[in-house]
Amino acid sequence: MRDKAPLADKIIIADDHPMFRNALRQSLGLDLNNCVIIEVESSDSLKTQLRSHHDADMLLLDLNMPGVEGFSALAFTQKKYPDLPIIMISANDKPDTIMHAKHFGALGFISKSASVDDIRKAIRTVLEGNTYFPYQFNEALFMEHSQELADITAQVASLTPQQHKVLCLIKQGLLNKQIAYDLNISEATVKAHVTAIMRKLNVNNRTQAVMKVSAIDLPQN
Repeated sequence: MRDKAPLADKIIIADDHPMFRNALRQSLGLDLNNCVIIEVESSDSLKTQLRSHHDADMLLLDLNMPGVEGFSALAFTQKKYPDLPIIMISANDKPDTIMHAKHFGALGFISKSASVDDIRKAIRTVLEGNTYFPYQFNEALFMEHSQELADITAQVASLTPQQHKVLCLIKQGLLNKQIAYDLNISEATVKAHVTAIMRKLNVNNRTQAVMKVSAIDLPQN
């Protein structure tokens, strides 16, 4: 007899690729026939659905979606909905990406190259109250620098989603005027964000901020 996952009434799938959302839906359907599946494809729609469905049993969250810079959606959601189990999804399944997802609060990680059985196993494991990370992930590889990386990751996690966007654009080399144009905000607002970013990262200038977050390979869209 096939093992059944614990009852889940509602799961949110946040991914901008319809084919992968369909693969996740089919995987869920094998174990959770009566579960309501809510699909979103952008950061804005995710926030809307989270407000409407804050009682969801799980969030399957793509690392890169429209309106998302790096781990900002994960950090924001984990902070605002700390009781919501989150599994990070990404085509980038390098060990450092998996480690950062874990440090930002994900309880599991699913590679987009994973088999249906592995996807089901990850979902069942997290629904049962455990964590699930691929076999490729070996945190022992990072023990020498783990505390430093954890501290930097925590500092980045403290940024607001808008500050995270500003930081990513700073890393791309954009000036305040260019950042203001890209984000449709005033240059004074950008300066305020930059000041807050440097304070939270405990650095003195933009160059130091870029060097610091480079240590954790901050993703960019």
